[in-house]
Amino acid sequence: MRTKPTTATTTATMTSTAHVVAIAVSIASYFACIVAVSSSSSSSAAAAAAAAATTTSTATPTTCDPATATSPSAILLVDDMRPRTANMYRTQDPKYGCAAFAGTFAGCNKTLNLLGGDYGDSGANETLANGRLTMVSSDQVATVGNQESPSHPNNVTSHNYWYAKFNWENDYDLTPFWGARLSIIMPPASDFNITLTQWLPANPAVRDGTGDRGVDTNWILASRYLSPASFDGATPQTLVIPFADFATNQKGGAFDFAHLKDLTFVNLLPFGATFAIERIELLYKNCQAPATSGTVTTGGGQTTTTATATASTAASSSRSGALAGVKHAAGEAVVGVVVVVALAHMALGLF
Repeated sequence: MRTKPTTATTTATMTSTAHVVAIAVSIASYFACIVAVSSSSSSSAAAAAAAAATTTSTATPTTCDPATATSPSAILLVDDMRPRTANMYRTQDPKYGCAAFAGTFAGCNKTLNLLGGDYGDSGANETLANGRLTMVSSDQVATVGNQESPSHPNNVTSHNYWYAKFNWENDYDLTPFWGARLSIIMPPASDFNITLTQWLPANPAVRDGTGDRGVDTNWILASRYLSPASFDGATPQTLVIPFADFATNQKGGAFDFAHLKDLTFVNLLPFGATFAIERIELLYKNCQAPATSGTVTTGGGQTTTTATATASTAASSSRSGALAGVKHAAGEAVVGVVVVVALAHMALGLF
């Protein structure tokens, strides 16, 4: 049986209740602030994630000039004329007369570059030594006549030539490349013609035959790309050859860059002059080798593009952190409500 409280007791209880209610209100306000701050943090994290994704996807692409590119990804090294090892030579097919030189290297042991292609000459007398491939020009017309005239019907007599192949099969795809770059030493008052020779893939079973030769591109003098005043026989010059200049063959047709036979220098003049090459490079279009694959596999086994994977990972990490923060704040708010209700019940004498 409850007794009716006195006026003093009622007043004290009301005062105590007011204090408890005030405390409860303060606690509720505190947890409300936590929810607000956590919500704000979640929004900031989401905004940061969105900004990161936007930055990744809208990055400004860089541009470069293939002619002056130095990045390893922009260059395919053909040769730096390093000392040769045994695997950098290959015996020529006997049908070229090599059987007559049995046991010797004369005319039969081809010098290979780093891509597996060989060098060759007629009247250029090439020698590879001391980091240089040197060529001493001579006139071969008296011996062999106008060499390979069907392949260059619109040009003058071919007195000599030197060539570089980029694979052993004579059939090389130049389409990924912007051009070639050579470090070359030119003797005073010298010059030669540059041309690309054509391989005809109609008979792919014949790789070293003579019936698969197409028509050369137009011949262009090396002096067009160099400064003849600087030819001193000692200082290396940078010879840059843009393949776009060789898009037309000597019959007016289109040169097929997908089927190159070789890069050839014709009529190295004057006779008796010594030329030297120290380095040969092929230059990729857009300064970048073609990608073999544009995808990466994430830890979860999902395959996506590299750019997308970066953006998605950043956004996902930010979202996970934000959601954890919201969940944590909501839990605190629930606890706060329980405390407030309990205090209110205590104040009203329900417990």
